Amino acid sequence: MLTELYPQLCQNIPEDDLALFGLPLRADIPFWLTIDANAFPAVLLPASKDDHRPDIELRAVEALFSRSCTIMSEGSQKHVGCFSLIRLKDNDPDVVRLFLKIVEERFCVPDYQYDNAAIATNIQQIAALFSQIDDNTRDLIGLWGELFVISQARDANEAVKCWCRRRTAKYDFVAESFVLDVKATLKTAPIHRFSLEQLRPKGEFDAYIASLCLVEVPNGRTVGEIADGISERITDQDLRYQFLTLCLAKGGRDLYRSGLALQTYPDANTATLFDARVIPTPKIDKGDPIENIRFDINLSDVSPIPADESGSIFQFQQSQA
Repeated sequence: MLTELYPQLCQNIPEDDLALFGLPLRADIPFWLTIDANAFPAVLLPASKDDHRPDIELRAVEALFSRSCTIMSEGSQKHVGCFSLIRLKDNDPDVVRLFLKIVEERFCVPDYQYDNAAIATNIQQIAALFSQIDDNTRDLIGLWGELFVISQARDANEAVKCWCRRRTAKYDFVAESFVLDVKATLKTAPIHRFSLEQLRPKGEFDAYIASLCLVEVPNGRTVGEIADGISERITDQDLRYQFLTLCLAKGGRDLYRSGLALQTYPDANTATLFDARVIPTPKIDKGDPIENIRFDINLSDVSPIPADESGSIFQFQQSQA
């Protein structure tokens, strides 16, 4: 919805630094999407003049509360009202796309309460996320692999619920009785880097490794395309919002900027699953003063879990034998 409106607004960028050009959303969602002279997008929500609250101004996103605004619209029409503005201080199309998707999931609901306290509560997390975006290259290969595993689950909701929120987590997925880490590589052989704790965890749970060999092909999928496909399958709006914010945290602006189209090799829809216990590790004697061990392993000669047995793991069923 918002992502479709923004290109229309870009055809009418105001010349006046203080002007706003905007388009209204549906009648059941009473707010506007606007653009200013810098092509910065802003979502305007109806507000009361008496609903006083300090503005939130961070590096990338700001929330300005209860402002009197004049919006120029199609046909040179003017709309005057009191609004609270959620504005992105960036006009990079990829960043704008992420911003509008996340704002839409958080605010574009018919029964949303548009008071400034609710806006402030919800905007803090969004502002913090976008303030961390930079131009550093992210590990999109790893993110592609994680999203691929989610995309293969029959129930995307269950898979996303198990997806770890921290980029530095030891495992990518934590289910009720097992953990799963995804290893993706552009090498033709399944050579991956591990930590000792990933393969020999402490605790009463099973650990699995999903291995993906990836190849760049014209008809492959980009990380952004996989993310969009998963988002469309998530039925719970709050969960969909969490999913998009996690994609942003892990992929940054490269989530949509990257045109790297990949598929699994040699089969276009295959991830190989291994029981972590059968993967060899370096031998460390008890009491040895060695920590943070990292090592590379070629899984070519390690026996994977048969496909008919690995299905329930990739479906993130909540009870495992």
